[in-house]
Amino acid sequence: MTTIDQAELIARIRRAWAGATPPNASAISVPTNDDEGVSAYFAGQTWEGHSASTLRKLDFATSVFTDEAFAYYLPAYLIAAIEDPDTLDVVADFILYSLARPERGPAIVARLDATQCSLLCEYMELVQEREEDLMDDYILAIESFVACRRA
Repeated sequence: MTTIDQAELIARIRRAWAGATPPNASAISVPTNDDEGVSAYFAGQTWEGHSASTLRKLDFATSVFTDEAFAYYLPAYLIAAIEDPDTLDVVADFILYSLARPERGPAIVARLDATQCSLLCEYMELVQEREEDLMDDYILAIESFVACRRA
């Protein structure tokens, strides 16, 4: 059992991203031959209201998101991972993997404000409680970027 109040964490994530501006349709995915419907699905969509099953079907999204889109849609993934970790499964893992990559993570984290960074850290605490040490290397890398962002 986790010590983090998951409902409260979700509510705070919603509040922290409430005023966020969605990326333009042309800024959702990086140039690629085929973004597997990512731009078509997310164009005109806010970060709210995406189910874990829908995000799981769009598992390629985090690979092709621009940094702007990744930061904007991050709360959708965090909330889905909190509410339904079994459905989101490897996508939730790939979010942390992507954020931990030094060529990608700092640029995404730089788009988050201090409150959003703090909530990302709380989410990572929840992951550590749930999965023990499975994601520790990713989380340590992300925490270093978040610490740099706060400095």
